[in-house]
Amino acid sequence: MSKRGNSSCPLLNLRSFRSDVKDWLKFCGHFKKIDEDPEMDNADKFQYLLQATTPKTRTRKVVENFPAIGSNYSKAMECLKARFEREELLVEFYVRELLKLTLVMNSREGKVMLSSLYDRIETQLRALETLGVATDKYAAMLFPLVECLVYQKRY
Repeated sequence: MSKRGNSSCPLLNLRSFRSDVKDWLKFCGHFKKIDEDPEMDNADKFQYLLQATTPKTRTRKVVENFPAIGSNYSKAMECLKARFEREELLVEFYVRELLKLTLVMNSREGKVMLSSLYDRIETQLRALETLGVATDKYAAMLFPLVECLVYQKRY
């Protein structure tokens, strides 16, 4: 990390969050170091949060609704988490992504290599695991879906 001008904040290459639910987990993983740094001032964290949101998006508007002062950093983060870190919303998103694979495989454009299909399925399942969704919770629905996808791809 390099220092910026006279500021004590290091120059970071932040992943920009554009308000897409699919990007929330990636953003949280990337921003976690800043968010949980006990030595960093909340005013600096707020500035990083502004930099990490894409201009003219819902996310940026949420953050900009708070005056950019340290005491508002936690409030802005809580607001973002209330909108994007809802477990049921994230689980629904990743399950829908798995279901979309069925549609792709049944379409004419569904010419996907088996290894690529495996990687796409695994990505969604890992996201569900990250959210704490145990295999037994989604197995009854997803295993037949995955079997169907693999069967269609083989034959």
